[in-house]
Amino acid sequence: MNIYSRIETDEQQLINFNRINLLEKLLSWTMHQNMDTDININIDYKQQSNNSTEKFVVCYYTVPNNWSTTWSLLPKQIDPHICTHIIIGFASIANCSVDMGDDEWAYKEVVNIKNFNPNLKVMISIGGGNDDGMNSEFSNMIKNHTNRKQFIRSVLNVTMKLNLDGLDLDWEFPTWSSGKEIEKIHFAQLIEELRKEFDRSNRKLILSVAVGAPQAIIDQCYIVPNMAEHVDFINLMSYDYHFFVKYFPVTDFNAPLYPNNMELGYLSKLNVNFSAHYWITKKMPRDKIVVGIPMYGHSYKLDNPLNHNLLAPATGFGQLGSNGFVSYSTICQFLDSGAISVFENTSKVPYAYKDYEWISYDDNQSIYYKTKWILDNDFKGAMVFSLNVDDWKNKCNANETFPLTRAVTKILRGK
Repeated sequence: MNIYSRIETDEQQLINFNRINLLEKLLSWTMHQNMDTDININIDYKQQSNNSTEKFVVCYYTVPNNWSTTWSLLPKQIDPHICTHIIIGFASIANCSVDMGDDEWAYKEVVNIKNFNPNLKVMISIGGGNDDGMNSEFSNMIKNHTNRKQFIRSVLNVTMKLNLDGLDLDWEFPTWSSGKEIEKIHFAQLIEELRKEFDRSNRKLILSVAVGAPQAIIDQCYIVPNMAEHVDFINLMSYDYHFFVKYFPVTDFNAPLYPNNMELGYLSKLNVNFSAHYWITKKMPRDKIVVGIPMYGHSYKLDNPLNHNLLAPATGFGQLGSNGFVSYSTICQFLDSGAISVFENTSKVPYAYKDYEWISYDDNQSIYYKTKWILDNDFKGAMVFSLNVDDWKNKCNANETFPLTRAVTKILRGK
């Protein structure tokens, strides 16, 4: 089968949430807000944190569903030195307890990587998608103290049994799907109770939360001061700002660092710079913000191959990847096939096109700008999503595996 039409198992791991529902809610929220859409965030960008200068490189690793495929990244193939933290996903919740399904052995193998790097932290992530099943499990688990206590007990048992260093909560998102304001309060209670029990265990367990990037989600789904007090850090999901949807059928960037010159109002806020600094205005310390960088791109099918600029009309997902998600190795092969790459200097990210195919992605140049920006603004570090869709098989002819993740580490940590 032609590689460009192949559905890659690792890319399928990313397709675990209802993206159209998410964008519809964002647009609805924007239309009904009584606010100044041209609000400016006035922040002292040089404000110093009280944290160590040691920066985090937090890497998500998704357990593939089918271990027989050659496209699946096995734990033993992960370089033990390119991340400070590896977060394994995604476990679920069953009967108010952690449920790893049949993947427990995979968690054990990732933990074994610590034999080659004792400083590496390995955590378990629970959630990982904006689907009704996961949302209902979270909602049921947090709704009373008894259920939360049972969940916390299971977390303590799992982390001890598997020698894990902590927990990452990836609920996408409290209150957002259900409209129940009480979920936000119960989620805050869960975080506070987890912190209390983690401290009581004397095991120095880490607590992180994967959080949304759009202002609408931040405002509706989190009690930020509570979160700031009790988490060790947040993993800002600063990607998926744009992808193909039928009611907004134009090309745009997956994870722009800054808005482009054509974006006004709320659209001008859909970028990494705005999201990270908006979390600060909501009282999240910058030394607890780990900024997400995607290792994958989003593809579009152009309506007219002669019109291939930013905001060009599109008719659907591109042919490459799966449902618009494209791994970095596939993007490299697309470029090798004769695709033209354009670096948009305002947003500091590239896109590439050939015939009807158009892809927004990150490369070494955009990684440089983003990681340098993280350093200049003194955030805690970068989060990589995910190791599975970086070029771990060296298909990009970079003479190294995981080239994008390595680029992040080299700049942030000088290694």
